[in-house]
Amino acid sequence: MQVGVDYFIEKLHSEHQTSRFSMGPDESLRPLKSFIQNNALAFQTSNVAVTYAAIVPPADPNDPQAKKRIIAYVTLTCSEIDLDGAYPLEDCEAANRYQSISALKVARLATHRDYAGHQIGKTLMEFAIALAVHQVAQFVGCRFLVTDSKANSVGFYQNKLGFTLLDTEENRNREHPVMFLDLNKLDLNAPPADVLDEPEGSTQEAEPA
Repeated sequence: MQVGVDYFIEKLHSEHQTSRFSMGPDESLRPLKSFIQNNALAFQTSNVAVTYAAIVPPADPNDPQAKKRIIAYVTLTCSEIDLDGAYPLEDCEAANRYQSISALKVARLATHRDYAGHQIGKTLMEFAIALAVHQVAQFVGCRFLVTDSKANSVGFYQNKLGFTLLDTEENRNREHPVMFLDLNKLDLNAPPADVLDEPEGSTQEAEPA
């Protein structure tokens, strides 16, 4: 599936159909389903976290009651990361004395089970990276994009997106290990994503903070 053709990315709003978002029978994924169905819009209205949805248009665009269907989503929030000395900032040594460094966090990432395997989650993450680089980090202090990965999703973040696993014994043993992307190590001259048209998916999920 191709973003901009088969599906589109928009900031979550009331015109989106959230009630039919399904993650399948896996009990561990139910919080992701529950969040988009019951809490995401309230979190956004309250400025706690913002959700971007990959949507497909309604079957009948002339039906005023029809809503756009959500096939994947990513939720972002302000955060920080304790590097615990495992990743010193060589370009700003004075910052290393602080316990935590500023970050944008991917709090949730989920794809509808009917759309798994179409790289929609990866596209949403690429959107989040572009948003962090070209919008957030350009106006406020924000060095990293971080997430608490499911153990079986570590390879996805490392191999597909270039994230680094925080290399401490405590983190390696966590159920949801912290992973990070150093925004200063990315190519800032790369074309920015169309943020106003808003984000893009995969079968990977990241649990919230």
